Amino acid sequence: MLITTAFSSWEDYEIYMNNNLYATELTNQASKNLAYLYKGTRIFHLVQIVFYNFFAIRFLVLANNKMNNFFSNLDKFQLQYFYIANISFILLMSIPGFYVTLIGRTPLNEDGLQLLYICTLFTLLYLILAVIGLRQIPAEINLNNTYDDLTTELHHQELKLIEIGLLNYFSKQKPWLNPHLNILDVAKHIGTNRSYVSNIINENIGCNFNQFVNNYRINEAKILLKQIPELSISEISELAGFGSVNSFIRIFKRAENYTPTEFRKK
Repeated sequence: MLITTAFSSWEDYEIYMNNNLYATELTNQASKNLAYLYKGTRIFHLVQIVFYNFFAIRFLVLANNKMNNFFSNLDKFQLQYFYIANISFILLMSIPGFYVTLIGRTPLNEDGLQLLYICTLFTLLYLILAVIGLRQIPAEINLNNTYDDLTTELHHQELKLIEIGLLNYFSKQKPWLNPHLNILDVAKHIGTNRSYVSNIINENIGCNFNQFVNNYRINEAKILLKQIPELSISEISELAGFGSVNSFIRIFKRAENYTPTEFRKK
């Protein structure tokens, strides 16, 4: 579009722009060609928006699954900001952008309130992104792990031995008490590849790494709630390995259908 416009005469471009903005008549073939090309770029842009949103949503789902299969505590990564940013972009940029591209410039030029509404949505998006950027705290993650270089396929019996080692490690050494525990730490301790640990937890145990670790934490919290009633909810959250009181209450209620306080009173 830019190249075609650059080689067009000013008169042809003016006729095309007047048609674009004020719906005037196209009086020559060159201006009509510019108008056809513009409509083509609009269609291409609409397709771009659809594909962007599809892949953005797909990325959100995959990212969430990978994070849950890697970390036992997601609080420090402030995922709510990640989701707010992406959802805000879809609602305040992609959908209005699709609408503007679909109707063209003429209606916006004729309706000042509609243009104001669209500009307000875009401005709101930039404000949300700015606030998110200011509130986020950087999280440093070391993803280096020599065990990830192992690519040989293990036999069923060897995988079973890894599973036994995993369960023994959790039952005897209670690594879930570390709120920063991740799957690399676990794989390194039992001497295997994190992919094998992840597959065993997903396929043999039937959950992701985050759920697996939090099940142990919930059981630990249940014992503390019943056996040491003088402990506060905050203290139990810390002693059981949760990253925060809010995540402890949320995860506990989702698993037990009771808040920790309600469970203690049972």
